[in-house]
Amino acid sequence: MATPSVLISNTSGTRPLAEELTQALLDKGIQAWAGFKDLQFGQQWQVELERAIEKAEVFLFLVDPKGRVTPWLEAEWQLMLANAWTNTGKRVLPVVVGSSEPPPFLRNWVSLNVNPTAEPLTWTHRVVEAIEATHSPTMRGLTPKSKRERAKRLSEIGKAVKALDQQPTNRLRTVMG
Repeated sequence: MATPSVLISNTSGTRPLAEELTQALLDKGIQAWAGFKDLQFGQQWQVELERAIEKAEVFLFLVDPKGRVTPWLEAEWQLMLANAWTNTGKRVLPVVVGSSEPPPFLRNWVSLNVNPTAEPLTWTHRVVEAIEATHSPTMRGLTPKSKRERAKRLSEIGKAVKALDQQPTNRLRTVMG
Protein backbone atom coordinates (compact mmCIF):
# COMPACT_ATOMS: atom_id res chain seq x y z
CA MET A 1 0.00 0.00 0.00
CA ALA A 2 1.34 3.43 -0.94
CA THR A 3 1.79 5.90 1.86
CA PRO A 4 -0.35 9.02 1.92
CA SER A 5 1.04 12.51 1.75
CA VAL A 6 -0.07 14.68 4.66
CA LEU A 7 -0.35 18.45 5.00
CA ILE A 8 -0.17 19.51 8.64
CA SER A 9 -1.83 22.76 9.65
CA ASN A 10 -1.25 23.85 13.21
CA THR A 11 -2.01 26.74 15.48
CA SER A 12 0.96 28.57 17.00
CA GLY A 13 0.35 26.85 20.34
CA THR A 14 0.61 23.40 18.80
CA ARG A 15 3.85 23.94 16.89
CA PRO A 16 5.98 21.76 19.22
CA LEU A 17 3.39 18.99 18.84
CA ALA A 18 3.33 19.50 15.06
CA GLU A 19 7.11 19.15 15.00
CA GLU A 20 6.90 15.93 17.01
CA LEU A 21 4.12 14.59 14.79
CA THR A 22 5.96 15.52 11.60
CA GLN A 23 8.97 13.53 12.76
CA ALA A 24 6.79 10.54 13.69
CA LEU A 25 5.22 10.60 10.20
CA LEU A 26 8.59 10.87 8.48
CA ASP A 27 9.89 7.97 10.61
CA LYS A 28 6.99 5.87 9.26
CA GLY A 29 7.78 6.85 5.66
CA ILE A 30 4.80 9.18 5.37
CA GLN A 31 5.42 12.42 3.52
CA ALA A 32 4.53 15.37 5.72
CA TRP A 33 4.38 19.01 4.65
CA ALA A 34 4.25 21.70 7.32
CA GLY A 35 4.77 25.41 6.87
CA PHE A 36 7.28 25.67 9.71
CA LYS A 37 9.43 23.02 8.03
CA ASP A 38 8.88 23.48 4.32
CA LEU A 39 8.48 27.19 3.71
CA GLN A 40 11.77 28.91 3.00
CA PHE A 41 12.75 32.54 3.26
CA GLY A 42 11.79 34.44 0.12
CA GLN A 43 9.16 31.98 -1.11
CA GLN A 44 5.63 33.08 -1.85
CA TRP A 45 3.81 31.28 0.93
CA GLN A 46 0.44 31.10 -0.79
CA VAL A 47 1.92 29.57 -3.97
CA GLU A 48 3.83 27.00 -1.93
CA LEU A 49 0.77 26.22 0.18
CA GLU A 50 -1.36 25.70 -2.93
CA ARG A 51 1.26 23.27 -4.30
CA ALA A 52 1.28 21.37 -1.02
CA ILE A 53 -2.52 21.23 -0.98
CA GLU A 54 -2.61 19.80 -4.50
CA LYS A 55 -0.10 17.07 -3.57
CA ALA A 56 -1.54 16.18 -0.16
CA GLU A 57 -4.04 13.37 0.27
CA VAL A 58 -4.70 14.04 3.95
CA PHE A 59 -5.30 17.45 5.50
CA LEU A 60 -4.44 17.22 9.18
CA PHE A 61 -5.67 20.10 11.34
CA LEU A 62 -3.79 20.13 14.66
CA VAL A 63 -5.78 22.50 16.87
CA ASP A 64 -6.13 23.36 20.51
CA PRO A 65 -8.76 25.52 22.20
CA LYS A 66 -6.24 28.22 23.13
CA GLY A 67 -4.50 28.40 19.75
CA ARG A 68 -4.20 31.82 18.18
CA VAL A 69 -5.76 32.00 14.72
CA THR A 70 -3.82 34.30 12.43
CA PRO A 71 -4.87 35.61 9.02
CA TRP A 72 -2.27 33.22 7.52
CA LEU A 73 -3.89 30.28 9.31
CA GLU A 74 -7.39 31.32 8.24
CA ALA A 75 -6.24 31.50 4.61
CA GLU A 76 -4.56 28.10 4.95
CA TRP A 77 -7.69 26.53 6.39
CA GLN A 78 -9.91 28.06 3.71
CA LEU A 79 -7.70 26.73 0.92
CA MET A 80 -7.52 23.26 2.48
CA LEU A 81 -11.26 22.99 3.07
CA ALA A 82 -12.16 24.30 -0.38
CA ASN A 83 -9.89 21.66 -1.89
CA ALA A 84 -11.33 18.90 0.32
CA TRP A 85 -14.90 19.84 -0.64
CA THR A 86 -14.16 19.79 -4.36
CA ASN A 87 -11.87 16.76 -4.40
CA THR A 88 -13.30 13.56 -2.92
CA GLY A 89 -9.84 11.99 -2.93
CA LYS A 90 -8.76 14.28 -0.10
CA ARG A 91 -9.29 13.38 3.56
CA VAL A 92 -9.74 15.78 6.46
CA LEU A 93 -8.42 14.68 9.85
CA PRO A 94 -9.02 17.10 12.72
CA VAL A 95 -6.72 16.34 15.64
CA VAL A 96 -7.86 18.21 18.73
CA VAL A 97 -5.45 18.60 21.61
CA GLY A 98 -7.17 18.06 24.94
CA SER A 99 -10.80 17.29 25.58
CA SER A 100 -12.32 20.34 23.92
CA GLU A 101 -14.58 20.43 20.90
CA PRO A 102 -13.10 21.07 17.45
CA PRO A 103 -13.63 24.52 15.95
CA PRO A 104 -17.02 24.94 14.25
CA PHE A 105 -15.61 24.62 10.73
CA LEU A 106 -14.25 21.15 11.53
CA ARG A 107 -17.33 19.71 13.23
CA ASN A 108 -18.52 17.95 10.07
CA TRP A 109 -15.62 15.52 10.41
CA VAL A 110 -14.95 13.01 13.16
CA SER A 111 -12.09 14.36 15.26
CA LEU A 112 -9.32 12.52 16.99
CA ASN A 113 -8.78 13.88 20.50
CA VAL A 114 -5.29 13.49 21.86
CA ASN A 115 -3.70 14.44 25.14
CA PRO A 116 0.07 14.58 24.69
CA THR A 117 0.58 15.27 28.40
CA ALA A 118 -1.32 12.14 29.47
CA GLU A 119 -0.07 9.97 26.61
CA PRO A 120 3.37 11.34 25.66
CA LEU A 121 4.59 8.09 24.12
CA THR A 122 1.45 7.09 22.23
CA TRP A 123 -0.39 10.16 20.94
CA THR A 124 1.66 10.36 17.73
CA HIS A 125 1.13 6.63 17.13
CA ARG A 126 -2.63 7.14 17.36
CA VAL A 127 -2.47 9.94 14.78
CA VAL A 128 -0.27 7.87 12.43
CA GLU A 129 -2.70 4.95 12.72
CA ALA A 130 -5.62 7.25 11.90
CA ILE A 131 -3.80 8.55 8.82
CA GLU A 132 -2.96 5.04 7.66
CA ALA A 133 -6.59 3.99 8.21
CA THR A 134 -7.88 6.84 6.05
CA HIS A 135 -5.58 5.62 3.30
CA SER A 136 -6.53 1.95 3.43
CA PRO A 137 -8.63 0.62 0.49
CA THR A 138 -11.54 -0.24 2.76
CA MET A 139 -11.62 3.22 4.25
CA ARG A 140 -11.08 4.96 0.93
CA GLY A 141 -13.83 2.87 -0.58
CA LEU A 142 -12.35 1.57 -3.81
CA THR A 143 -9.22 -0.27 -4.80
CA PRO A 144 -7.35 0.97 -7.90
CA LYS A 145 -8.89 -1.87 -9.92
CA SER A 146 -12.38 -0.99 -8.69
CA LYS A 147 -11.76 2.66 -9.54
CA ARG A 148 -10.75 1.72 -13.11
CA GLU A 149 -13.84 -0.49 -13.46
CA ARG A 150 -16.02 2.28 -12.07
CA ALA A 151 -14.50 4.84 -14.46
CA LYS A 152 -15.04 2.46 -17.39
CA ARG A 153 -18.67 1.89 -16.40
CA LEU A 154 -19.28 5.63 -15.96
CA SER A 155 -17.80 6.20 -19.42
CA GLU A 156 -20.16 3.59 -20.86
CA ILE A 157 -23.11 5.25 -19.14
CA GLY A 158 -22.01 8.63 -20.51
CA LYS A 159 -21.86 7.21 -24.05
CA ALA A 160 -25.33 5.68 -23.63
CA VAL A 161 -26.72 9.01 -22.44
CA LYS A 162 -25.22 10.79 -25.46
CA ALA A 163 -26.65 8.16 -27.80
CA LEU A 164 -30.09 8.54 -26.23
CA ASP A 165 -29.78 12.30 -26.38
CA GLN A 166 -29.22 12.09 -30.14
CA GLN A 167 -32.38 10.08 -30.68
CA PRO A 168 -35.60 11.85 -31.74
CA THR A 169 -37.56 13.19 -28.78
CA ASN A 170 -40.50 10.82 -29.24
CA ARG A 171 -38.19 7.80 -29.09
CA LEU A 172 -36.64 9.07 -25.87
CA ARG A 173 -40.11 9.48 -24.38
CA THR A 174 -40.91 5.90 -25.39
CA VAL A 175 -37.78 4.63 -23.64
CA MET A 176 -38.45 6.66 -20.50
CA GLY A 177 -42.22 6.33 -20.52
